[in-house]
Amino acid sequence: MEGDGAGREIDLEEVDAFAEAAHSGQTRFSGLPYISHPRAVRAILEDELPEDVDDVTLAIALLHDVLEDCDVHPTILLERWGREVQEGVTLLSWTIRALGIDREPRIYWSGIRLGPRSVRLVKAADRIHNIRDALVESEPALRDRYIRETRSELLPILSAAGELWMVATLENLVARLEAVRGTS
Repeated sequence: MEGDGAGREIDLEEVDAFAEAAHSGQTRFSGLPYISHPRAVRAILEDELPEDVDDVTLAIALLHDVLEDCDVHPTILLERWGREVQEGVTLLSWTIRALGIDREPRIYWSGIRLGPRSVRLVKAADRIHNIRDALVESEPALRDRYIRETRSELLPILSAAGELWMVATLENLVARLEAVRGTS
């Protein structure tokens, strides 16, 4: 089917350059350029997860915030990298800025639970990186949200899916974040 991305080669350098351009001028709360976050999510999947992941998953990792934080329309992702990438990024987006769409938490978490494995892997790696950053520097309300959402939503989804490495890593990080919260 034309436009679905089946069999399409994904040039991850091109994806990275697109994500960097889309996030141009944005920074993390640490002050680092925002692109450092999607690159860190990709690195967690490539370098830490004890199994290989495909280029579709790595592309989704690099692009996971472009619909939410930038004026990127989902059809651009569809045209450039195919349906799997576009749908994955869409499922990972609380909002789609270019379309003015905001998702209710129930709908968002349902998409993570029922979507393809790549979406769960990217969401878990995203949360791993966000919690690691929160251990160093973040607002107490953000730390509390990460703890609450990870325990009530993400860990049950990953446990049910049998993502043991992600579950163990996140449980350890949440415990560390709770300890930081208790001392601040």
